[in-house]
Amino acid sequence: MATLEKRISVTPTTTTAPLLRELSELTGKPAATIVRELLDEMAPSLMEAVAAFRLVKSRPEKALQAFERMAAKAAGDLAQLQLDVAQLQGKKPGRKPTKKPGRGAAKGG
Repeated sequence: MATLEKRISVTPTTTTAPLLRELSELTGKPAATIVRELLDEMAPSLMEAVAAFRLVKSRPEKALQAFERMAAKAAGDLAQLQLDVAQLQGKKPGRKPTKKPGRGAAKGG
């Protein structure tokens, strides 16, 4: 894919490098493509971060609100990811296993 943007060098950490290698093997995509796709998916969060840091520079009193929005969005994204993983595993998210009748408290009449 052609791009007009300047290339950047990224060196994965010892934590992320093996994960990136495995994901590359599992998906058949080059690591650079995976990183680019992850960055594209993170674009809305990056925009929020840029806006928040602009506020830190220009209006520090408003910065806390911006960071709170970012945290709330991250929590929502994590919750959605957990739901997605649960669906992939064939589980019904948010439901606890029901107790079988006859176990626990005695039946009342």
